[in-house]
Parts: sequence; structure tokens; C-alpha cells
Amino acid sequence: MSELIKPISHGAFEHLLKVLETVMVLSFKFKLELRKVLYETSYEKDARILNFGGTQQVVWFMLSGLLREIRINKVALKEKTSWYWLQDSFVYTDPGYFSQQPSLRAIQAEVDCVLVLISYQDWMNLKAAFTEVELITERIRADYSKIRIEHMEDMKLLSVDERYLDLEATLDYLFLRTQLNYIADFMGMAPATLGRLRTRYYDRMG
Repeated sequence: MSELIKPISHGAFEHLLKVLETVMVLSFKFKLELRKVLYETSYEKDARILNFGGTQQVVWFMLSGLLREIRINKVALKEKTSWYWLQDSFVYTDPGYFSQQPSLRAIQAEVDCVLVLISYQDWMNLKAAFTEVELITERIRADYSKIRIEHMEDMKLLSVDERYLDLEATLDYLFLRTQLNYIADFMGMAPATLGRLRTRYYDRMG
């Protein structure tokens, strides 16, 4: 599943720091210790990097690629797409990594992916040594929770056209990399409806 796990490269570390420091300024000492426990890995397209019921032992940061979160529909007992992670995303399930509970979701690579990772134990060790770890973690989690709640509300309150136009740039990216029916799950609409919307608004730009 994983091609290679290696210590994080200089370029990847600098890129991660740039993203982290949009959340808060980090101390020099923390940066030094953080780099020691970060690793870089890659996954091929279709690799399932977290299975249903698995415990997420690492949290990932997406350098490049596309990951899909999958849930099980309890009525139809079918897999449904509930989320996508794009470049510069922090990748974790909830419950999962932070509570070390079995995950109710699976995670699959939709294209070849390159990610940074940190183990749960290393994260806990950093958290015990640096007060900024808990603060930046909670800010990231709060931002992600807000985005996901807003997406769920939009799926209930907006028309299908409004949903499409609101996420048009993201959808254009997804259409080239993943299946239409997966995207339709994520958008809360039938694949045929999404296909019609895609044709309608693509033609508008022609």
C-alpha cells in the first residue's frame, strides 16, 4: 500500500510550516523538534489507507493528490463518499486519530498521493512538551469542523444549482480525478442530476 516511508524532505517541511504558520506563529524550538518526528510517504491510486473499524495511528498532511472519505449507508449497506481531501489538507477521521477510537470511515487514494505523517505517540509527546501543540491542533480541528458543518447545511438548504455553483472550482478539479457517482454522493444529489449540471454550466463557459 505504501511505497516508501522516509524522513521528511526539506522542501516538504518548509511547505508544511508555511501552512501551519497561517494558523499561528510557531517557536523555533518547536519547529526543530517537530521535524525530527515527521515522515514522508506515498500511496498509489486506489490504495485504502484506512479501513472501516481501523484505528488511525498517524495523521497525514497532503502534499499532493486526492483522498476520499467513505462511509457505509446503514439502510442500503453501500459505500458512500462523504468527503474529499485536497492538497494542503490535514487528513483524519472523527472519531479516529485524536480519540484513538475505531474509525467509522475509510480513506482511499483517488490518485497517486504524497503525504507527510506523524504518529499518535509522537504527537502526544510533542503535546506534553509544547503548549502550542494543543492550541494549533484545536484551531485546525475547529476550522475543519466548521467547513464540514457548513457543507452539511448547504446540502440541506441550497438548491442543486446553488450547491454546484458554490463549489464549481472544486468540482472542476474533482471531475478530472474521481468518479461522477462518488462526487454526486459528496454533493448530496443523484449522478444524473450532477451530470446535467456539469453539462449546463460547462456549456455556459464555452
